[in-house]
Parts: sequence; C-alpha cells; structure tokens
Amino acid sequence: MARYGISVREILKRTVIVEAENLKEAIRKVEEAVEREEIILDVDDYDEREIIPSEYFEGGKVPDGKDVSYYWQIGN
Repeated sequence: MARYGISVREILKRTVIVEAENLKEAIRKVEEAVEREEIILDVDDYDEREIIPSEYFEGGKVPDGKDVSYYWQIGN
C-alpha cells in the first residue's frame, strides 16, 4: 500500500480597522502592530481548514524507502 504526505493547514484571520493616508500606510501600521505583539491571533480567529497533498512530496506520494519517522503518522 502506498504512503502519502497530507498537509492540514488551518488559517487564522482577524480584520483590523486602522486610520491611514493610503493602503500602503495602513498595511505598514498593522505590520508594525503585529511586530510589537499588539495583535496576536488565537483560536477565536479561526477562519478555515485546508487538507491538501504535502508540497514536500510530488503529488503527495511518499517515495519508497523515504525516512518519514519524524512526521506524525496515522494508520500504522
């Protein structure tokens, strides 16, 4: 039976309202607030989940003989 690497990606998202002269400045202000840890996303900011083939393996298929012991494994 073949083995596949499947990635689970969960996305957190929060919309922040900021006053600025233009979009570029608004983005900069939010980036700076994130760097100062004024904005920290948590479980309440959950937006969506994506389950896709891992980009570490072509088509998600793990090559025979590949050491994947450091990955979480199910069904073994």
